[in-house]
Amino acid sequence: MTLVLDADMRPDEAAAALRESGETRVVLAVRDELPSNDLVAALRSAGAEPFGIGTVVVGGRPPGEEARLVAGAKARLDALGPDERGRATLTGGAISRRTLLSRGGLVTHARVAVLDEDACIGTARCSICIDRCPETAIAATPFPAIDTGACTACGLCVPRCPHGALRLSGASTAQIEAQLSELVPGVEGVVFGSAEAPPGWAAVELPAPGLVSVGWLLQLRARGVQVRCDGADAVDALARRLPVGPPSSLTLAEPRATVEALDATQGDAVDDPASPLGIVAVDTERCTLCGACAAACPTDALRLDETAVGTALVLRASDCVPCGRCAAACPEGAVAVRPGIDLPRIRAGEVELAAAASERCSECGADLPPRPMRRRVREVLPELSAAPLELCARCAALGSRSG
Repeated sequence: MTLVLDADMRPDEAAAALRESGETRVVLAVRDELPSNDLVAALRSAGAEPFGIGTVVVGGRPPGEEARLVAGAKARLDALGPDERGRATLTGGAISRRTLLSRGGLVTHARVAVLDEDACIGTARCSICIDRCPETAIAATPFPAIDTGACTACGLCVPRCPHGALRLSGASTAQIEAQLSELVPGVEGVVFGSAEAPPGWAAVELPAPGLVSVGWLLQLRARGVQVRCDGADAVDALARRLPVGPPSSLTLAEPRATVEALDATQGDAVDDPASPLGIVAVDTERCTLCGACAAACPTDALRLDETAVGTALVLRASDCVPCGRCAAACPEGAVAVRPGIDLPRIRAGEVELAAAASERCSECGADLPPRPMRRRVREVLPELSAAPLELCARCAALGSRSG
C-alpha cells in the first residue's frame, strides 16, 4: 500500500511518518509549493523506493475532487512493479548540508526503458523497438538489450511494442491505467504531461510525451472525458479524426487500446504516421502465396491458411502494426505496409488478401503448390518454362527431359 502525506510537512516529520508506517511508497499532497529536494531526500533516506514518491496537486480543490485525485495517485504507486530502480544519477537543484551528508541525499534515479523478457517474442521475430529508438540505445541480441547510458526515456518504444514488453521504469502503462481507472468517470478532463490541471480536471504526469498513444486519447473520449496532451500534437490530431465508439474496459496497451475505442461501424481507412496500426496492400499479380510475409509478422496479423479447398493469405487488421517486416520478407516485392487505420477491414474482422484454389497434378495426382507459385517457378527456371501448369515439378521435369 501507499502512504499519503502533506507536502508542507518538515522533512524530519515526513521521514518519521514513513518509517512508522512501514511503507516504502508515499504520495505527497501538494497545496502551495512543490516538494523540496530536502523533503524528497529525507523520504528516500527513510526507505522510500526510487520511484516510490509521487505528487498530486490538490490545492484549492473541493474535498470530493481532492479525494479522487489522491486515490488516483495512490493507485498509480500501488501498481508500481517491484525493484524499479532506473539509472542512478546525482540529485539536481539546491539541497541543504544535512541532506548532502545523508544516506541517499545525493543520488536520484533517472527513468530508462525496461524490457519484460517474458512478454517479448525476441528480435528474431520482432525488432520494432530497435527500429523506433532515435538514440540507437537498443541492441539486437536474442532479446532487445537496452543501453541505459544511452536511453533518454523518450518513451517512443513503449506504445509501439505490440506485446507490451517495454515500459519506462516507474511509469509503466499498468500504473497509468490504474490511475485513470480511479479518475474516470468523475473528472471532466485529463491533462497528460502537466503538473497542474484546471478545476474539475486531473493531471496525469508523464516522464515523456512519447508515451501517449492514440488509443489513450480515444479511450478517454469514449467515456466523455476531455483530453489535453502536452507535446503530442500529432497523436492528438489523429485521435480527433477517428470515430469513437462506446466505452468498454479501460486498456492502454496498443494496438488493442485503439481498436477497442474505435467505432468500427463507420468511416473509411485513415492514413497517418502517428497510427499504432498499419494498412497492408498486396499486389495479387505478384504474390505467389509463399507465406514469407506471414512467417515474418510479429503479431500474427498475417496468416497463410492452407486447407483442402485452397491456400489464402488472411489479414486481421486489428493486429497489424506498421513494422514493415512483411514487406521486407516478401521475395516478390508484392507486400506494402504503411501507418494508418483500416476501418473497413477492422469491421470485417479477417479478410483474404490473395487466394488460390487447391489443384492436383494431372499426371500423378499429387497435391500442387498454389498456381501463382507454380507460374513464378516456371518464370525463373528456364527448363520448366514450357511445362504445363497442371503438372507438378517432378512430372514437369520428367516431361522436359523426355521432350
